[in-house]
This record gives sequence, structure tokens and C-alpha cells, in this order.
Amino acid sequence: MINMAHQEDAKERFYRNFRMQQANIQEQITHLPSIAPVAGERQDATEVILTNISRLTNDVRDATHFLPAYDHRVYTDAVNTLRKELDETTAKLAPKSRFQFRPRPPAAVDGHDAPKSDSRRLVNSRDGTKGEKTNGQPPISPPLSPGGGGSRGRSRSPRAIKVEGERDAVITLPADHSRTSSAGQLIDLSSCVVNLCSPTAEASRAAPFASLMLKGVEKSVVVAGHVDGPVHVTGLKRCVVVVTARQVRIHDCEEVDFYLWVRSEPIIEGCKGVRFAPLPEGMETGAEGENKWKEVKDFLWLKEGQSPNWGVLGEGERVKGEVWRGVMGDEGGDVKAVLGRFGIA
Repeated sequence: MINMAHQEDAKERFYRNFRMQQANIQEQITHLPSIAPVAGERQDATEVILTNISRLTNDVRDATHFLPAYDHRVYTDAVNTLRKELDETTAKLAPKSRFQFRPRPPAAVDGHDAPKSDSRRLVNSRDGTKGEKTNGQPPISPPLSPGGGGSRGRSRSPRAIKVEGERDAVITLPADHSRTSSAGQLIDLSSCVVNLCSPTAEASRAAPFASLMLKGVEKSVVVAGHVDGPVHVTGLKRCVVVVTARQVRIHDCEEVDFYLWVRSEPIIEGCKGVRFAPLPEGMETGAEGENKWKEVKDFLWLKEGQSPNWGVLGEGERVKGEVWRGVMGDEGGDVKAVLGRFGIA
């Protein structure tokens, strides 16, 4: 009887604490649109909400020993609802992309159309203006050049870059967009090779992304360049990701290799088979401080000892420098051939 009374008290205390934290997080999400995005204030508030949701997730998991299975599912669903509401709110607040994709026009070969290229570029589609057209089609952005050349028109500073819904494509940013954006988003990509380094490689010419979100990407290689603030990675499967960032948070990923330079410990949650390595040779950005790429914190593994959900990518298993140089220099290659060199079928 005493034990049963103790369990009832524990469930009641947990219920009150959960409802209090749930209400607090809900209020923070509701208040998020009213926070100005300048100076990273809104991003910092988002980070606080993510931390609170992760803490609540841990509390629910730790309560498994005294909560009935049904109650545990109810609490888990409530936490997932909070996370979904935060994702929907941040998506609505994200600046609208001022870019659109245009495929490279195929060249004629012996009177026949050449095979279509999978290479895609981002071109500026400035809202409210009418660009020049050729044969009724929007103009194609100028090709990349080793020296960072491009169109010599008026300089432009887009607010955000968003890549969504692409399949079997090689995606690069044209060199004339050297001043990138406050935010980057890669969403729902499959079998793609993405290189965002061109505009962010030279600090004297370009500002890095303030933040970056990767969501729902599978069987792809993403060379994300330099991010001043946080990188949020959700729902990636069988990918390779390279990035320099202040903070990296990784959720619900499987079989992903991360090559990182990160100022704070990478955080994972709900992941399986993720591996970590330092930046590939030749991609160092000169960032100051200690690279904490292997000081990974697994929010769903609080026991002593190594988490089984992540590991260090051995030196013999890391992709070699010549493969990376091919990705960085060959924007028009066969996407399947490129992915094959990374072991992504």
C-alpha cells in the first residue's frame, strides 16, 4: 500500500510539473513571432525553446519506470506536438526565398538535344521587378568561374536561400551571389549533391549564413560552408554533411556522416548510426578556438559509457581529399557517379 501511494504521488507530481513546463513552452512558442529577428534575438529564443523541449523529452523518458504505458504515450505525443508547433512557427517566420531554380539549357549535339543536365543554380528573382527574358524564359544565371566571377550587374544581398523538393540534382550557388543571406534552408531533397561553399569561402568577399536548417534530406552530399550561428539537422538518412558552425543540433537522423568544425558540443537526439569526423583536408575555414567535433552529447543516452547511437568516423573510412575536390570543382558531373564515390547508392 505504501509503495502504491508513493507511485501515485510520483505520477501526480510529474503531471503537475509536466503541465507547468508544457504551458511555459507553449507560451514561448506563441510569443516567438513578436521577437525581433535582429541581432539573433529570435534565433536565441528558438534555441531556448528547443532546449526546454529536449529537457521535457528527457523527463518523460526518465518517468518510464512509474508511468503506465498509456500515460507515457500521451506525454510523448504532447512533447511531439510542441516540437511540431515550433517547426511550423519557425517555418512561417523564415524569410521568403528570393531565388528560384532554372536548369541549364542543353546544348545541341549533331542536330539533337544533348542529355539534360542535373546541375541546378540559384538565380535571383527579385520580387516586384521584371527581369529580362530570352525567348519567353527567365534569364539563366552566369556560370561559376574559378576566380569567383559572374554577372557584373548591381550587387544584391538576398535575405534567405531555400532549396526544396529537388531530386537527382547537383545544386550550387552562383559566384555573383557572394553576399549570401541571414538564413539557409535545405528541405526534402533526395539523391542530390549540394555545394553552398562558393559564396561563403572567402571571408573578405562574403558573409557566412547566420543559421542553417537541413530537413528531410536523404541519400545526398551537402557541403554547407560556414555558418556563424546554429545548424539544425532533422530527419536525414544516408547522407554526408560538411559544415563549420557555432552549434549543431541533430534530430532523428540515420546513417549520416558529419564532417564538422563546431565551437560547442554537437547535440544529437533520436539518432542511429551517425558518425563524426573533423573537416576534410583543404576545407578548413580558419575558425578560431577548439573544434569540439567529437564531444557529442546524446540527449537520449544519459547512462555512463559511450552511446551506441553515434561514433567517430575512423581515418581509414573518411572520404579522401581528391573526392572532395571533385565535388567542389565539378558542378556539372553525373550526380549518381558523384554519390557513388561517397558510397551512397
